[in-house]
Amino acid sequence: MTAHVLGLHTLIALTVALAALFLSRYEIPRPPVGKFVGSDIAVMIVALVAMPFAYLHIPVGIVVTVFGVVVFTIAQLTLAPVLGGRTAAIAAAVLVGGDVAAYFAGWEPAVLVLNDVAVVLLVVGVVNLWVQTAVSPAQVAALAAALTCYDTLATGLSSLTLDFVARLDGLPFAPVLATRYGADASLVGLGDCLMLTLWPLVAYKRYGRVAGWLAAGIDAALLAVAATAFLAGSGAIPLLTPLGPLIVAQWLFWRTRPVPAPSRPVVERALGEVIPAGVWVALADGEIVGEGPTPGSARRAARQSGLETVPVVRHRPPAE
Repeated sequence: MTAHVLGLHTLIALTVALAALFLSRYEIPRPPVGKFVGSDIAVMIVALVAMPFAYLHIPVGIVVTVFGVVVFTIAQLTLAPVLGGRTAAIAAAVLVGGDVAAYFAGWEPAVLVLNDVAVVLLVVGVVNLWVQTAVSPAQVAALAAALTCYDTLATGLSSLTLDFVARLDGLPFAPVLATRYGADASLVGLGDCLMLTLWPLVAYKRYGRVAGWLAAGIDAALLAVAATAFLAGSGAIPLLTPLGPLIVAQWLFWRTRPVPAPSRPVVERALGEVIPAGVWVALADGEIVGEGPTPGSARRAARQSGLETVPVVRHRPPAE
């Protein structure tokens, strides 16, 4: 049992590390939906809270189908910057098809492994999508506070979470990261994985390296305490009950500290005395590939060079 719990926590640490590595190297292609606002967080909270209630009363086949579509979509988006769009779609289809085939063939270890791969891709992709669309620390703190209340009620004070997990136990695309199914299951929910991974990346991007590493260290300490309690026979642990207040406390601490100025050496090199101030430019690989009086005109000029997705910034004079 100890080996399974240690293996689970290793998987969680690997997921956080992969998400951080992905953020430093790749950008997920996404529709032009702007950045996160408060209403987005409210909708997300309602969806996360309502999901277990709905799935407990929906036929299992429909539940698996919904999760399968989500896994294929997010896996393809996550892998696209790494493998290319077509190869990413094929890889996502193989993952989804392999999970279903392993389930019907009765290969439980294969189902467990493929489910874990799917959950890791989901967490890496969703967290990077949120961070790259500028989710703010305040919004993450609000989400953490709401999920703390929910997880305390659903896991700590009722059997809702256990009933939901038991219904999906061993099925394809189960939204849990696991090293063992069954009576002595060793697993953690998708929501826990998302919050454990999201806050360190947001803290690092907004407040700097120290904040990011501190958040990761607090995650590690919390997981160590949770593993010890679980091995001592405490049963299911509502992980978000302590994690949520810890995230809120870190946000309250760091928001009063000065924010380090962002370093943009590639952007600054491209903009250095090449064009007049006030002009919008499209950048790729540190070079100006299009310019114009508006963001749209800069993008259209970039498309003439065969580039579809490029960052667009406005050249301002340096501060005196």
